[in-house]
Amino acid sequence: MTMQTAEQRLRVLVLTNHFRWFGGSEIVALQTALWFAARGDSVTLGANVAGPPIAAHAVGMRVTSDIPNIDLSAFDLIWCQHDMLGLLPISHWNAAVTASVPQVACVSLSPYEPYEHLNGPLAHALSADVYANSPETADVIAAANDGLIQRQRVKIFFNAAPEEFWVTSPSTPPPPELSSILIVSNHIPEELDRCAALLEQRGVRVRRLGGQHEAALLTPVEMQAADAVVTIGKSVVYAIAQGRPVFIYDIHGGDGWLTRDNFLLNRNYNFSGRPVQRRLNAESLASEILGGYARAAAEMISLGEDHDLAIFRLDTHLAPLRDRALRRNMTWPRLSRRLRLASHLRNGSFRAHMEATRKKTEVMRQLRRQIEDSPI
Repeated sequence: MTMQTAEQRLRVLVLTNHFRWFGGSEIVALQTALWFAARGDSVTLGANVAGPPIAAHAVGMRVTSDIPNIDLSAFDLIWCQHDMLGLLPISHWNAAVTASVPQVACVSLSPYEPYEHLNGPLAHALSADVYANSPETADVIAAANDGLIQRQRVKIFFNAAPEEFWVTSPSTPPPPELSSILIVSNHIPEELDRCAALLEQRGVRVRRLGGQHEAALLTPVEMQAADAVVTIGKSVVYAIAQGRPVFIYDIHGGDGWLTRDNFLLNRNYNFSGRPVQRRLNAESLASEILGGYARAAAEMISLGEDHDLAIFRLDTHLAPLRDRALRRNMTWPRLSRRLRLASHLRNGSFRAHMEATRKKTEVMRQLRRQIEDSPI
């Protein structure tokens, strides 16, 4: 990749609450940071809790846990998950007004997890880009921030997969009969665990990745080694990129094999299993996986004929964001952000909101540190 000139490079800060295990929000933060680093940008990844195993994959960037002392003016673009900017005291925002206010992207990855709350007043004050991982999450953001964030303003990035999952897609379609399967879950339900044992008894090789089983960062190599995948969420997008039949089932239950008919409904709910929350016992799961595999394999081959799969490529979403950041970091957009934020900081209600947010975010920060420090 061609290196950028100094004027074309960005100083990027990626913020997420925790960055230790191979969880969904950690992987979104990692892949976002790696994407910018690959373009020659100077990248810092900040988290309240950071460490191995996932931190070992944060190559070509600085990793820090010193969030409250971050200098906002040291960055051109901030990708903010978990309302992490809420940790900063008012003095930091006052300092940014006199120096430089970066372009900010506020991100929510779930419609119900408390850590995924999106700070509407701050996003409004910063003229921030707002991102959601699914239409379901975008609807919740708009409803929770009525009057501050309009639904049409929320950009949906569909938990998009980085380019390595697309450029290394297998050249051959899945085999006609199921001989191996990959189960990816950090919270595998008991019936799915028992189903895996039943599949093994019937001659199917099963690899369990995540949670109490094997902990590793999922790559195209694992996908290509399996005929099909059982998972939810972001891993479904990996399967789509790799052309692998995917059975949607996990802690919320799920709709089973992904087909062209149920694709849009499941996409809108982040392939989470939540649209129907259908639960099956282990025997029914095994029978449905074995009996429906051949049709699911054929459906996956034709999926791109009926649906736009470009929305699942990370480049589709981060490239425009980077271009906007480069344009908006010229003199006038920077001045405009400073003036807008200064106006809000003169408002007593906004300052009170920011202080309440800081206290709440500090509680969430300490809670997560306690969780991470507890023995497993």
